[in-house]
Amino acid sequence: MTIYLGVDGGSSKTHAALVDASGALLGFGTAGNANQNTAGLENALGEISRAVRMALAQAHADPGDVALGCFCLAGADFPDDFVNLRARLEGLGMAQKVIVKNDTAAGLRSGLSRSWGVVVVCGTGFNAAGRARDGRELGLPSYGPLTGDWGGGGDLGVEVVGAVMRARDGRGRPTLLTQMVLDALKLATTDELLQAIHLNRLSHRQVLELTPLLFEAAHAGDAVASELVVRMGNEVGLTANVFLERLDLAGTDAEVVLTGSIFKGRGPLLLDTVRKAVHALSPQARIVRPVLEPVAGAALLALELAGVAVTAQTNQRMQTAASLAIPS
Repeated sequence: MTIYLGVDGGSSKTHAALVDASGALLGFGTAGNANQNTAGLENALGEISRAVRMALAQAHADPGDVALGCFCLAGADFPDDFVNLRARLEGLGMAQKVIVKNDTAAGLRSGLSRSWGVVVVCGTGFNAAGRARDGRELGLPSYGPLTGDWGGGGDLGVEVVGAVMRARDGRGRPTLLTQMVLDALKLATTDELLQAIHLNRLSHRQVLELTPLLFEAAHAGDAVASELVVRMGNEVGLTANVFLERLDLAGTDAEVVLTGSIFKGRGPLLLDTVRKAVHALSPQARIVRPVLEPVAGAALLALELAGVAVTAQTNQRMQTAASLAIPS
């Protein structure tokens, strides 16, 4: 049995998918943080291995059956990263051949109908990448504020708490977010919220999990929340436009793929803002919300890198299987 492995390793979760040459999903595994920059290299490798082992067990397969594994990983940003991660992954013996890419590659492939385009990823963090028609590729360093990156769940969660606290002391306007945040954290008052902040009892995970409330409040007409969503949309649009220009795709019908949990927030405001910003530069550009999850994009890359022809039937089979087995 010859099979292929796609891994999408992010800062919150890792997904691994095993497929055959037809695109049929044989096994799926999930684990935690695979970003070496935030989890540490050994922990990241452990989570990747755990997800792959789960997929192998579900497929009743051995690592020797895996002809090629495409590992699309957050934290794989510079040439040394790719060399080191590839060597360590090869040492774990999860596939006969190992290829390492940044996790943006999985998101890009999950939404493209051709080989060129742009992707903006808004999950726990913020990232973007793109490929020109001549094969040139660009990406962001994606190290957060130190490299000018803003957006994603981590930043938006902080903004949500900040908006509540500014409303509390009068520097900001009243917002529906106040009661929503207190309810989510099971607190009675903003004084209790301040105490939790002061005593360092508000974890990064808790802050991250507040992000969906931003979109709920904006959908309900809250001005403070709506302005934050628009700010996020304009940042996505700005980033997409820069990549379109640098890759000589401005003014074309290039696909701009939007992946990550932030784009699943309630209401149309975020996507409408992105679309307006992108179409101001490239009216024909196509804003794409992929049907496939990024891990399916990684699996498609594995097939292509192994020389397997990917057809419309392959994509359809992957889409059907992924919708049943891969959590969004």
